[in-house]
Amino acid sequence: MDAAGAELRRQRLLERRAQLSAEQRRRLETRLRGDTAAPPPRPPGGSLLVEITPRSGRGGLPEPPPLFCVHGVGGDALCFFPLARRLGAAQPCYGLQALGLAPGELPLERLEDMAARYLAELRRVQERGPYLLAGWSFGGLAAFEMALQLRAAGETVALVAILDGDAGPRAAPPASLLGDDLAPLLLDMARYAAGIWGKDLALPAADLAGRDPELQLQLFVARARAAGLVHQAGSLEQVRRLVAVFRANVAAYRAYRPRPYDGNLLLVRAATSVPGEPDLGWESLAAAVSNLQAPGDHVTLLAEPHVAALAGLLQSAIALALPR
Repeated sequence: MDAAGAELRRQRLLERRAQLSAEQRRRLETRLRGDTAAPPPRPPGGSLLVEITPRSGRGGLPEPPPLFCVHGVGGDALCFFPLARRLGAAQPCYGLQALGLAPGELPLERLEDMAARYLAELRRVQERGPYLLAGWSFGGLAAFEMALQLRAAGETVALVAILDGDAGPRAAPPASLLGDDLAPLLLDMARYAAGIWGKDLALPAADLAGRDPELQLQLFVARARAAGLVHQAGSLEQVRRLVAVFRANVAAYRAYRPRPYDGNLLLVRAATSVPGEPDLGWESLAAAVSNLQAPGDHVTLLAEPHVAALAGLLQSAIALALPR
């Protein structure tokens, strides 16, 4: 049964990778193979912007503005590769990853500071609006704060898409995510790896329970390496950085107090999302909220096969948001 399950997971992973374009597969493989102690490569200048589907650069030909996708609580932007592939080569797409994932970096601890840094990054690609923003989970709050700062600067924000993320303080995460016991955080990371990339770490909660935090980290790294998950999980140093980013983002989430936004929001909820307010707290903050649903759960809505439906929703929203 274990062998059959492993083979099924392997086939699912191969199918997901097959959905990527050749260039996207090349970039992904570059990041996933080789020296696992090496950090994910930064673009020149230490940018946090991950080029997934670049602008064509064909002068004179019409091209939509890029879609900028903001990372979840773990800080990584790799989860947006399947979405970018489904959006197609005609839609430029960039991911924003958190500060703190590379050696020598310290994570930011305030959403306002994160948003300001991300805006500086995206302006290197697009100096003026209209801007297209999307954020998954925690990234929804960051995208929202980015939209607030853009509007305050007089810029046009055509789209703010919140992908299964809530409005922050209304639904604070468990305090255990900030405690000494790393088990809740590491299990969340393991669920992410399984849902997005089909990487089963075979890490039940019982294996982490009662262990010293350092031993929990060592066990997580060993299981991650055994599963082939080398990106940011192939060494203790990488996982420590990931834990630091995760904790900084959780703290920022709990401290953030969103201000009213005079524009519209698109909220896309996962079909099997955790029950809660239908609008996840956003309706009191925006001029209007369009509430849509995509198949999958909080993680798998970004993975094949569900991501195709999410891409379709975003394509329609972009077409409606941009001036004709």
